Amino acid sequence: MSPSEWDECFLLHQRAYGETSVIAEVFSRKNGKMSLMARGAKKPKSKFFGYLAPFTKLKFTCSGRSDLKTLTNIDRDFSDSSNNFTKKSYSLLYINELLMRLLPKGAAQEDLFILYESFLSQVLAENDLELTLRHFELDLLDMLGYGLDFENEIDRNEGIEPSKNYSFIPERGFRESSNSNFTGEDIINIRTRDLSKVSKKYLKHLTQTAIHFCLDGRDLASRDIFKRIRT
Repeated sequence: MSPSEWDECFLLHQRAYGETSVIAEVFSRKNGKMSLMARGAKKPKSKFFGYLAPFTKLKFTCSGRSDLKTLTNIDRDFSDSSNNFTKKSYSLLYINELLMRLLPKGAAQEDLFILYESFLSQVLAENDLELTLRHFELDLLDMLGYGLDFENEIDRNEGIEPSKNYSFIPERGFRESSNSNFTGEDIINIRTRDLSKVSKKYLKHLTQTAIHFCLDGRDLASRDIFKRIRT
């Protein structure tokens, strides 16, 4: 990236570096996931101070040839209210951690950037948070090549039938099963993204099982936080 070339990004995570600096992991429109060194960002007089906020779109320039770029300029619209998520912050932190884990570094993902931007707008618009999360998870899996086959039963390669029951097998798809309450009609509704007609419990189990498999069975830190809050 040229030092004078502006890009847009969302902050996914940041950590302290030394006494005054910050390393920010961002998801950028043009360059995908990136690591940026914001030198002196913790100093009140720094031009970066107060700008690195999650869930709001940032504009930035950077320089450097290594994987760790140096942040040179940053800007944001402080009138943008998209940082007022309060009660929804834990769910948004979960999505950010998911992107941190699943996105390859340095690979442009502009369609996914637009999807994430739209997702934040829907959350801010007070849409049903749980269904908004499920929509995003399903679209994320599709865009990263982990999409599920909602068309055919895995053993006989026959079309999904609305009146039959099916179990979800990670990485493979759906298998006809009399021991599952997940119906073919549910699967068809998920395929057409008519998610309001599907049990939220079953839908959440489906997406989290698929995501857990993509993460090679590793738990997310945000989920541990959720468990501690609920107990």
